[in-house]
Amino acid sequence: MFKKFVAMVCAGTLVFSLAGCGGSKDSAKEDTKTEAKGDSKEDEDVTISILWQQEVSEQFWDLPLEKFKEKYPNVNVEFESNAKAAEVIRNLLNVKEAPDIFYTWISDVDYYGFAKEGLLYPVDDILAEQNAEGTKTLEETIFSAGLALGEVDGSHYFLPTSKLIAGNFYSGKLFADNNWTVPSTWEEYQTLCKTIKDSGVTPMIYAGVYPFMLADAFLVPMIQNLDPKTMEAINNNEAGAWKQPAALEAVTRLQEMRDAGYIDKNSLAMDHIQSQIDFIGNNDAFVPSGSWLEGEMEDQWPDDFDLQPMYAPGEEAGKTSTTAVVECMVLPKQEDDSKLEYIKELVKLFYSEENAKYVAEKTGFLLAMEEQSDEVMGLLPKSAQTMWKMADDNVSIISPSYKVRYKEVLGELNNCINALIQEEINAEQFCERMDKVAQETSGGK
Repeated sequence: MFKKFVAMVCAGTLVFSLAGCGGSKDSAKEDTKTEAKGDSKEDEDVTISILWQQEVSEQFWDLPLEKFKEKYPNVNVEFESNAKAAEVIRNLLNVKEAPDIFYTWISDVDYYGFAKEGLLYPVDDILAEQNAEGTKTLEETIFSAGLALGEVDGSHYFLPTSKLIAGNFYSGKLFADNNWTVPSTWEEYQTLCKTIKDSGVTPMIYAGVYPFMLADAFLVPMIQNLDPKTMEAINNNEAGAWKQPAALEAVTRLQEMRDAGYIDKNSLAMDHIQSQIDFIGNNDAFVPSGSWLEGEMEDQWPDDFDLQPMYAPGEEAGKTSTTAVVECMVLPKQEDDSKLEYIKELVKLFYSEENAKYVAEKTGFLLAMEEQSDEVMGLLPKSAQTMWKMADDNVSIISPSYKVRYKEVLGELNNCINALIQEEINAEQFCERMDKVAQETSGGK
């Protein structure tokens, strides 16, 4: 169902995967030295802590924790949902009070730095273990483009939780009412934007508080469409990558949209929810977001809105790219490794087919599995189903490793996007600033 993934990562990227250890059920029961044991008095002193970003993905753990409790009734699992998880984790790591399992938005923490500092468990051996169904290894089970984000010095450290893709959205009703045709190429997109603006609607709004959403859905795919090698160089933080013709051309297109009045200036003060509300009100024709949008704004859609996705305009009709949006959890190192066997069991349950169905039905998200059954896909919101159906062999899905490995680069990208839209800089200055930060970060390459 998911056709092409372009994982542009070099040898120093991060992957974190947890897998269950153990072979058959019989051997698991016999090997009491290495396997977690169910309903044992020894379990009574075991407490596993999970610190999770407060958001919809908390529900990803509902079923795994229920199943785990049935198998290990004496093991205590403390699950904390915290809106400020990203802010507290560094201090918890420093004072050696970090949870056993941790998750927050990958854009808000330096997971790569944590791994380089030796603060996380590598879990390569777990990836080789069988999944909950015993049909394949966990490495084969888990979303490969997500795993590609997390390899550090030859070891794996990240475990992707959700499988999402970025895209641009529009109202099918608004387009039908105005006889607008969905564009496929950049030339068609420019022509349509002029038509939309002339009708009194602003062509695009984006979340100025989170400019990387515009980058994921629009800017980065355009760079990829123009020249995949340039995008690969950006992912590898190579000196001069942001000054390549493809990067400059893509940024120049944003500048041209700005100058033509195609980007809503109110974007700059808005977060994703605010910009999406304006979009729902038909004040703007397009909004960059992702396969989570319909579920995120679940109670806001007018009955006849007809939310529809499209990917970034390509250089030729019917061929384009988009960005994989992957969130990850990690295992902070503990002074005592004795709980790892129980954590492996939790991870197996997390990546079960049963949980994939539960997650899709309850949240509208895809669990980070490499393959999804038709039953799971059918449980997604309509627009998300459409996005994945569109992601065929003509759509390359980029794994944006620069966002994980080079936080200074991501921060400056956010700054430069808003500075460009505010008319504080032009496309050339944008690319100069990005190249400067890239060279200063890890020395460039």
